[in-house]
Amino acid sequence: MALHFLLRMVDLRKGMVRLALISGAMFLSPATGLSAPAPSTVREMKVPFDVPAQSLSSALLMFGEQADVSLVVRKEDTTGLKSHAVKGSYYPNEALRRLLGDNRLGFAYIDSRTITLSPDLYKPSQTPVVEAEGPAPTQEDDPALQAADDIDEVVVTALRRRMNMQKVPVAVTVISPPLIRETRLHTLDDVGTRVPGLTVASFSIGQPTIHVRGVGSNDDGAALDNSIVMFIDDVYIGRITSISMNFFDLERIEIMRGPQGTLYGKNAIGGAINVTSNAPTPQLAGDLEMTLGNFDRRDLRATLSGPLVGKKILGRVAVHKRKRDGWQEALFLPGIRQNDENTWSGRSALQIDFSENTQVALRGDYSRDDFESTGRIPVVGRKEVLLLGPDGQLTGEAILPTDLFERLGGRVDMAINSDQGYTDRTIWGVSSRISHRGRYGELLSITAFRNSDFSWLEDSTGLPTHLVNQKVNSNVVEAHRQFSQELRWISPEGQDLTYIAGLYYLFEHTHRTENFIFPGQRSTTDQNNKTNSFAVFGEGTYALAPDLNIKVGGRLTYERKQMHQQNRANGVQIILVDDFTLDNMGSWTDFSPNFALTWQQTPQVMWYGSVSRGYKSGGFQGAPATRDLAERTIDPESVWNFEVGYKSQWFDDRLRLNVVGFYADYRDLQVVQFKTEGNFGFFKTSNAASARIKGLEVEFTLKPFTGLELFGSYGYLDAKYHKFNDLSGRDFAGNTLRQAPRSSLYLAFHYEHPVRGGRLRLRGDYRYQGESYREPDNSLTIQPAFDLLDASIAYETGDNLWELTLWAKNLLDKEYITHLYVLGGNDYALFGTPRTYGATVTYSF
Repeated sequence: MALHFLLRMVDLRKGMVRLALISGAMFLSPATGLSAPAPSTVREMKVPFDVPAQSLSSALLMFGEQADVSLVVRKEDTTGLKSHAVKGSYYPNEALRRLLGDNRLGFAYIDSRTITLSPDLYKPSQTPVVEAEGPAPTQEDDPALQAADDIDEVVVTALRRRMNMQKVPVAVTVISPPLIRETRLHTLDDVGTRVPGLTVASFSIGQPTIHVRGVGSNDDGAALDNSIVMFIDDVYIGRITSISMNFFDLERIEIMRGPQGTLYGKNAIGGAINVTSNAPTPQLAGDLEMTLGNFDRRDLRATLSGPLVGKKILGRVAVHKRKRDGWQEALFLPGIRQNDENTWSGRSALQIDFSENTQVALRGDYSRDDFESTGRIPVVGRKEVLLLGPDGQLTGEAILPTDLFERLGGRVDMAINSDQGYTDRTIWGVSSRISHRGRYGELLSITAFRNSDFSWLEDSTGLPTHLVNQKVNSNVVEAHRQFSQELRWISPEGQDLTYIAGLYYLFEHTHRTENFIFPGQRSTTDQNNKTNSFAVFGEGTYALAPDLNIKVGGRLTYERKQMHQQNRANGVQIILVDDFTLDNMGSWTDFSPNFALTWQQTPQVMWYGSVSRGYKSGGFQGAPATRDLAERTIDPESVWNFEVGYKSQWFDDRLRLNVVGFYADYRDLQVVQFKTEGNFGFFKTSNAASARIKGLEVEFTLKPFTGLELFGSYGYLDAKYHKFNDLSGRDFAGNTLRQAPRSSLYLAFHYEHPVRGGRLRLRGDYRYQGESYREPDNSLTIQPAFDLLDASIAYETGDNLWELTLWAKNLLDKEYITHLYVLGGNDYALFGTPRTYGATVTYSF
């Protein structure tokens, strides 16, 4: 069966068609590179049809199955309509005209196996319509003809096939374009509070700490990997400095929780974030969007897509410029606005159809960020700092940083740092995706090269240099290059046994220099690491019975890391203590299996249970204070993850309810700490013997009546160290893992109503994140809970050409901490953006 209804909208106006995701589910096009049954040449071959008169939506499903084609149609365009009967052998286009009859729906071929339907394509047909025997069903007789208020079907591609989210045995959240657009979701920080179990806290845009279910990476050294892995169009993003990038022109964002590796090029021990950009369209389409808001916000976004050479070569280009003044002033830096936004990005895609079964997709992306400082605020004072006089000498007076901040009149929007910082980052990448389908499946090759350059300087304490003796600026300069090659074999659909098998190679070269700058002095650590990673992975699903499937997978990984590093403490002996030069080398091999059993209790209810092993390779500590720490090898970490899931839809598909319970047993968890000694300290990364994590996640979507949609999620998490004595001998057994709030909640509504020939849309989002810890020692550096409220109102014209949106983020203007860390015994914080609001105008064609 190749017919599946999609969340896509078709608008043909003066020969131009706009395709956008709008309603439901599993559609395979040559651009996707995913497996599908071998298509018929639908324009040249007659097909036997037997489609009785019924609701149009049901008839189209039968037509697509019998013609072996996919249909792109807007659900609203079929609501309440009846079909005509079609029986006999016809060319598919002739059969479709007969089926539609006088319903004033027209159609056009996108390619040889894809047909789009829309009222705008309607032309009076000269083909006589063969009426069904007996009267057509009425709305009262056929519930399918009644107003459709069922929730939209959600497609998941992260499992390497386009699948209904309700049919996959994995905890996954899918964020689609309407949510991305209406909530102005631009970065990972915006995603974190909308997904159960996911938290994102950023020391800077190039140093985010991403945790799923309490598991994440905090050591950003050149030779350590991420626990939460990101893929963009199936390409692994290797470095933490590149992950938090600008989100725009996306088809979807998928967040998979728990170990992933049997379907992926790179292993992901804690979870995977799969980002899919929009593919080129077969008709000319585009849009132009402009935003104005407070803090002098000025955003511009534009896309253009369509055919370049007939239907054989399609292209797409998108650009996005986002700029906003900073919301934070600095007492000692007049005229400087900190915490600003200034980024621009571009993305292009080229799709070449060499034949019906062979396609090549070429993609490129580029982004540039140029930011001012992010003023740090002292929020908890434990150790006093010494004050300096006008001559720069000690006065003998000591004061807590928090008291000094208050004495000088500091506020969240008025920092007291006296040194100006910056962030300068450039990211770009190119990739090719070659797909060839045959009778026995699909062979897919993904080749990619990525490059990032990151330069950053910040005043780590946010205290004025000329007033206190405790002062350190952090400066990072990093260059990262990576090449990856993946080969994937995907079996055909519709068999009792379906499988995916792959080979993967990754080369990474990371050169990272960190400077710790004190008044008149500087310490430097320089790390130059090369990683070679090889993997064989695969997964197969076998139908034990029509409603019972078993899935078995495995991944064999080998990684080798070679690092040359130098420390130059230059006599400061604060943060860095020893001077040394040394070479490190390590290699690791691992096999990680995955098992899952699914039971489709009813067409609307599925249960699953899974057992999977995750793995993250070892490495070497970033910014080691001493030679002894630098020589130590950080062991790999591993996990056994157990899940039981329940996915269901109720009340004629008006309610979707998904629940998953999980238990994870982590071994050798890689933990980084900042150990305070005197008024400063140094970093230590060690392996916790074990950690036990358990929890419950609930997600729901409800359409109580036409136009209104309610949705949200709740996450409960109990993540604790089971055995952990750090390098100083301190026992943290029983303590909660860092960045693992016990509760997180997301609630939202969306209401749409026809107004003056167009559509009025209202939206509200509430997000809550509970209290969490930032150090294994739970008695200090505790991030308070916070909650946020966002809202928007939009009007779209009936011809889908224009849209005006009024929006507000952090509507209640809450002060909240986004990142918290300890330095010199005191806690310093980065605060979230205050209330922002604006208007966005979009023109589409």
